[in-house]
Amino acid sequence: MGYDKGLIDSEAEGKVWAKIVRDKFSKISISSFLSINQSQTENYLLHFKESDLVVDNTTLKAQGPLLGLLSVHLNYSDQDLMVVACDMINMNEIALKMLSDRYNSSKAEAIAFKGERVEPLCGIYSSQGLNKIHNAYREKAISNNSMIYALEKLQTSYIPIGEEWKGFFKNFNRAEDLK
Repeated sequence: MGYDKGLIDSEAEGKVWAKIVRDKFSKISISSFLSINQSQTENYLLHFKESDLVVDNTTLKAQGPLLGLLSVHLNYSDQDLMVVACDMINMNEIALKMLSDRYNSSKAEAIAFKGERVEPLCGIYSSQGLNKIHNAYREKAISNNSMIYALEKLQTSYIPIGEEWKGFFKNFNRAEDLK
């Protein structure tokens, strides 16, 4: 995208994208915070309280979303984590509630949506599953920073994405995607 997607201002909603996605968690009564890297701190503090932010752990050499996930896990090691990417602004709370309900009735270590591809950045990771990912990372068994590869290390249950929900999972990765 060329700039921080979480801080893109939505003219329609009058909020930055990270707030739009975060509000979806509060609609289903799940507390939330944002995973950011150190260089984002100053700009995010313009929109969020410091207690709303988890800054990447600099001792980890992972990158991208895997670094964020492991950093949050190290801060909240006994917590299961629901993850939603800040650019999934079309995500619907009904889908998140279904994700939560399915996870609560499952014995899986992770649960994620799957359409044409797996959506690892809209899923729930159990603390046990996150421990496995962290151990695999420490043992260098995760050779790349792929969240899909991390999901493959776990007993993962997938929820199929129906045609009517495909728009919820639209990622905005280029400026052209905003049109």
